This record gives sequence, structure tokens and C-alpha cells, in this order.
Amino acid sequence: MIMAGLGICPLALHVAARDVRDQQLWQVPLYEGLPAIDVHVVWNPATVKNRAEELLLQEILTAIETTPMEVRTYR
Repeated sequence: MIMAGLGICPLALHVAARDVRDQQLWQVPLYEGLPAIDVHVVWNPATVKNRAEELLLQEILTAIETTPMEVRTYR
């Protein structure tokens, strides 16, 4: 929706860097002293997942659990 021009959204700098460089996205002020933003993994535990979906979710959760916080932040 952001790429379609329907609004603004906080994105991690490393996630948006290529699109900003390619002028597909534009950074709005603040340009410096950006606030830390928490990112959450959300899913519906009642949803029946196929094998690929379950493996992806487990890989994401394992990566979060096994990566120290200081490695996951870049402030």
C-alpha cells in the first residue's frame, strides 16, 4: 500500500534503503535521530498452516530467540 502511494509507514532503514535509493519510496522528516520502533511477529495460532508456512514461522521464531538483542538492533 505504501508503494501504491496510499499512505506512510515506519520501516526499518535497511528494509527501505533500496527503494529510497531507487526513488520508489521517500523518507519523510525526521532525517536524523530516528526513534527505535519495535517490530512484532503476529500470527493466528488457530490457523491451519501447510508445511512450508509452519517451517517458515518456526525459522523466524528460532532466529529471534537465538539472536541476541544487541545484534538485532542497530542504534
